[in-house]
Amino acid sequence: MRELAARLLITPSALGELSFDDALQVVDRMRLRVIEAGTVFVREGESAGSDHMLLILDGELSVENTDLGQGEADMVVRLMGPGSLIGELGLLDGAPRSASCVAHTDILAAELGREAFVRLIEDDPRVGARLLLAIAKRMADHLRDATRRLRLFTQMNRVLSRELTPLDPA
Repeated sequence: MRELAARLLITPSALGELSFDDALQVVDRMRLRVIEAGTVFVREGESAGSDHMLLILDGELSVENTDLGQGEADMVVRLMGPGSLIGELGLLDGAPRSASCVAHTDILAAELGREAFVRLIEDDPRVGARLLLAIAKRMADHLRDATRRLRLFTQMNRVLSRELTPLDPA
């Protein structure tokens, strides 16, 4: 299980910048967690217990956000499976979660809590620094992708606004 977790941790969907040896050291600090199908195991807006990240080893989940237009319904943002990493922001800052996660199947995950993360940085600063850099790169990639999507949405909004604006009769 240790080697499987390390291999999944260094996939492009997780923290591909880590070496296999670095990943083994990180995995040694993680604990296994089983989540039953149907469980909402991360709740959008909650900060209690948000100071960890999960590496999905087996199973499928959906990441969901409250539909801001309706305020009631949840919108599936992404489907995730083995090799997916969730909660790295919470690991760093413990702030309220930005989305909810729902287990579609039973899930086996490896969890890295903030205490174990801090101990890793203290015990092996080089591996800790590489882990921090890998997390930072992952967050930068997500921010760039969100910026690209926002630009596209803005362009589409401008085009639609022009199409829907009535012609000036003058």
